[in-house]
Amino acid sequence: MIRVLTAAVTAAALVAASPALACMPPPPNASYETQMARAAFVGRVVSIERSDPAGCLEDARARAKDRMSGDPGEAACEAFGYATLEPAWIIKGEDLVTGPFRVFWNRVGFCTVGWEPRMGDLAVAMIPEDPRRLGEGTTAVVDGIQQGEILFQIIMELVEEIQPRPSQ
Repeated sequence: MIRVLTAAVTAAALVAASPALACMPPPPNASYETQMARAAFVGRVVSIERSDPAGCLEDARARAKDRMSGDPGEAACEAFGYATLEPAWIIKGEDLVTGPFRVFWNRVGFCTVGWEPRMGDLAVAMIPEDPRRLGEGTTAVVDGIQQGEILFQIIMELVEEIQPRPSQ
């Protein structure tokens, strides 16, 4: 009887927790991603461009029928666009990290983990080995999930000490 009761309680707990478990972002692996990228650098946000949400809303409504876990739906269209990053520190690929880079940003990304740039902020960006990972009109990638990863946080803190944010 105890085993049946334990199994029932466990099953009920798993059913109650399943929505939360369905949208757990994969753990970031910054060192692997950096190793696999053609180039990686710390960039400072020098401009922000918000995008028109019309196309995003249309896509989100079309995806709503599929009810995929992890898809934020129309919430993903609240804030997204492009940012321009100036390289502040090169981690890898000195010959590829030249000039400003345009990256896509979205405050609400996969499983509501995204990245929203602010003027003067730092972000770790990568030039992927596979150019298909670059979005239309972008020249580098900033992964929102990885920005909170401890390795990237330490790197950005060190760069901030070496090159403080310009006074506004």
